[in-house]
Amino acid sequence: MSRKSASAPDAIAAPRWGALDLAEGLQLGHALSTLHDLGVLAALSTPRTVEDVAGACRLDPALLAATLDFAAARTTLVRKQGKRFVADAGVAPEARFVLDLYAGAFGANAVALPELLRHPARAGARVDRRRHANAFLHAPGGAEAMPAALLAQLGSGGVLDLGCGPGALLAALAVANPQLRGWGIDANPGMCRLARARLRASGVARRVRILAGDGRMPARLLPADARARVDTIVAGDLANELFAVRDAAPAWLRRLRRDFPGRMLLVSDYYGRLGHAGRTTPALRETLLHDYVQAISGQGIPPPDRRAWQAVYRAAGARLVHCIEDTSTTRFLHLVGL
Repeated sequence: MSRKSASAPDAIAAPRWGALDLAEGLQLGHALSTLHDLGVLAALSTPRTVEDVAGACRLDPALLAATLDFAAARTTLVRKQGKRFVADAGVAPEARFVLDLYAGAFGANAVALPELLRHPARAGARVDRRRHANAFLHAPGGAEAMPAALLAQLGSGGVLDLGCGPGALLAALAVANPQLRGWGIDANPGMCRLARARLRASGVARRVRILAGDGRMPARLLPADARARVDTIVAGDLANELFAVRDAAPAWLRRLRRDFPGRMLLVSDYYGRLGHAGRTTPALRETLLHDYVQAISGQGIPPPDRRAWQAVYRAAGARLVHCIEDTSTTRFLHLVGL
């Protein structure tokens, strides 16, 4: 999915849960996601009584009290102070992002698992695209810094960002380089609205254009004169969506080579873990969660290491020129010659 949906830092090895953990986790996750959706967590940015919040949010006070008591007893997101409750640190943006993304945007996929196990092709339609876009209102910032620095070193003046998400990378590039021209493509109209708003706020909207459409086939959206101005293509967490169907990733790369011959492609993505046998490094919880969401949303799980990704590039006639790997996560940057 779009770039901020890739795996978070792999700092803690994944625990193995028993039946009680699983049942409790299901109920807690749904409870906190619901409190977030109904505005309760936002209302608890300062300590308030149950009666006060129930009145403001039009909820039953007795059931709300039980839900908040449960959340306060078993999570770090809600605390009880006497007769009042408060959402810890107003529920940090990173926590809201995780709830919106994994419990919100992909929640329906989890519920629909019985259907999807029989009809996996229906998975994509279950993703809540509006919730996915809204998650990025709270997404942690800074992920664009490393790709932006590399693109600056390359002297990129015409950048096409496939799966541009909320436009953070294009905005950063355009602010830093007054000569830059950019184009962003995202399949989610909500993401496109966020990206356009960010570009307007950054004062660079005249030099960067956002298009709603399929980033796997950019030549259908980008006019010939714009294609001629592109010197660098960025695919941020787009390629990881192409591994549910055999040979989809090489086919996408071959189209890019045909439509943008000789350009450089910067792939910003992550190494998958689920289903890849023989791994010597432990499979860690954030990566496992994201891999599972990739699977139940119809995107597939990406290759597990540089060698496997190189095989994908070679199959399309492309070559890996440079590689930067984050040793604390499975994130990477691959510079690929088309």
